[in-house]
Amino acid sequence: MSKLLRVLIVEDSEDDAELLAIELERGGYDVIHQRVDTRKDMESALKKSPIWDIVLADYSMPQFSAIAALNLLKEWELDLHFVIVSGKIGEDTAVAAMKAGAHDYLVKGKLARLIPAVERELREAVLREEYRAAQQRLRYLAFYDKLTNLPNRTLFMEHLSREIALSRESNFRDSLNLKGNNKHQFNLFAVLLLSIDRFRTIKQSLGYQTSEELLIGVARRLEKCVEEKNSNIVARISENEFALLIHNIKDSQDILNRAENIYRQLIQPFKIGSSTVCSTVSIGIALNKNNESKPERLLQSADTAMQYAKVNFVKTSVLFDEKMRSNAVEKLQLENDLQQAINEKELFLKYQPIVSLKTGKINCLEALVRWQHNSLGTIPPGKFIPISEETGQIIALGQWVLSEACYQLVNWQKSFAGEIPLTMSINLSRIQVYHPELIPQIDCLLETLELPGKNLKLEITESTLMENTTAVTKVLEKLKERDIKLCLDDFGTGYSSLSYLRYLPVDTVKIDRSFIAPEINNTNYDIIKAIINLAHSLGLDVIAEGIETEAQKDILSGLGCEYGQGYLFAYPLNSQDVLEIVNNNQRSIIGTSSQGYDIKQHPDNFN
Repeated sequence: MSKLLRVLIVEDSEDDAELLAIELERGGYDVIHQRVDTRKDMESALKKSPIWDIVLADYSMPQFSAIAALNLLKEWELDLHFVIVSGKIGEDTAVAAMKAGAHDYLVKGKLARLIPAVERELREAVLREEYRAAQQRLRYLAFYDKLTNLPNRTLFMEHLSREIALSRESNFRDSLNLKGNNKHQFNLFAVLLLSIDRFRTIKQSLGYQTSEELLIGVARRLEKCVEEKNSNIVARISENEFALLIHNIKDSQDILNRAENIYRQLIQPFKIGSSTVCSTVSIGIALNKNNESKPERLLQSADTAMQYAKVNFVKTSVLFDEKMRSNAVEKLQLENDLQQAINEKELFLKYQPIVSLKTGKINCLEALVRWQHNSLGTIPPGKFIPISEETGQIIALGQWVLSEACYQLVNWQKSFAGEIPLTMSINLSRIQVYHPELIPQIDCLLETLELPGKNLKLEITESTLMENTTAVTKVLEKLKERDIKLCLDDFGTGYSSLSYLRYLPVDTVKIDRSFIAPEINNTNYDIIKAIINLAHSLGLDVIAEGIETEAQKDILSGLGCEYGQGYLFAYPLNSQDVLEIVNNNQRSIIGTSSQGYDIKQHPDNFN
């Protein structure tokens, strides 16, 4: 059975063209051919479909040539098999033709090699096609995301680099063309970095397939959001992060409006199989306002803004400014410095008394960690404690605080004039509570110091408890087995029901300072009263923190609150001051300084 062969013959002689067709038919081909001898005719032939299998071309003709035909194929980006068949062609000419793109050459009148040449070219065509397919596949794997078919980070950065170069060139050219006092307007574009906020939760609860379908759905919606501008780019650059390159920005408000529209589109529910999936997104925006030359820096700026949106629970989007970068750099420096401070014991503890509102006697001391930075001065706990939790440094920091506070309590007890019952209250972070070494470390510490568990009180926040009540309760029960007292800190600020208290192995609730300061209004009064009454009905005592005035103390005392803590009684104290005040016959420190400790001698900005 003959094999179909479509041949484009570039030849000014009809007879020579027919001879080529006849020779091919003798070789077993069913030949469809067309002869052309001008550029215009060849262009017309190349427009036909299906495409030609091979081109046979005379080297030189009055109106055309093989070299010109090869150049035309390059212009059209066509990879056709090209064989020169010429009456007179020297070796140098043949080599030049091969360099120009010809695959072989034959001499007219000696066509014995025509069929073998054609068959070889067709075989090589298959190999070249396979090679091109492999190259395309490699390019796809290198530059595209397999799941969403979007450009990946590498290709996005190439687009961004190109856009930066074009923008700088355009801005430079425009600045040279300025006349008079006309102000030059930069050609603005923006990088948007977008993260699906609840992606990890969705993946863990609904599975990988659903989470991947969500990513595909987000990709399609993003493409629709920017499809009106073909030059805009959407890319998936990490598991749940997408980057957008948006052109032709008028000003900051323009890109914020566009980001708002993207946000509104993405928070609409996704219907995936039998599930309806919803999630907010965080969007960071970086404009090339400063004619930035490094694509990595623009993407980093967008990422910094996105992280700011996440941490501050900002809906829609955040536009980057340099203050964010300086804050990020400062935070990273603090992370490094904090590790050094822990290792080299640059941190220290202060102790704030917790007193009986009835007698004014010190019942307990809360250990508060402080950091006096070598160059930055005093770093607030509210600044370095969250950093330590993010980096995992809280484990080492918390262990040091626990050990240092217990050692100090034992030393005080040895120094007291008589046996004075005193408890040390220490805060546990969420990460510490879940750490498997917490109980063994406490056991070792108590055994080493010969410290009874009843002298130790551990405080956990209400939010920690509500995160995983069952798991936390198991830890609390183990602590209670060691006779350690437990306090629920910042009570009233979380989402728990008061009825939860009956199931928890706690001894004390500490009313959050937000209900106390700056004053106890009618609403807060009712909340405080309800907390105290419920705690007492469950056999728990109550501490109120943040007491700063006699009026607050009197109200709380009248409601039956047992203990108080705050600047009215004492600022956080160093260890020597604690020794003095406790040894001072346990006199009341409520009221004037003549009755107790002069708090003004030890100012501390952090309660």
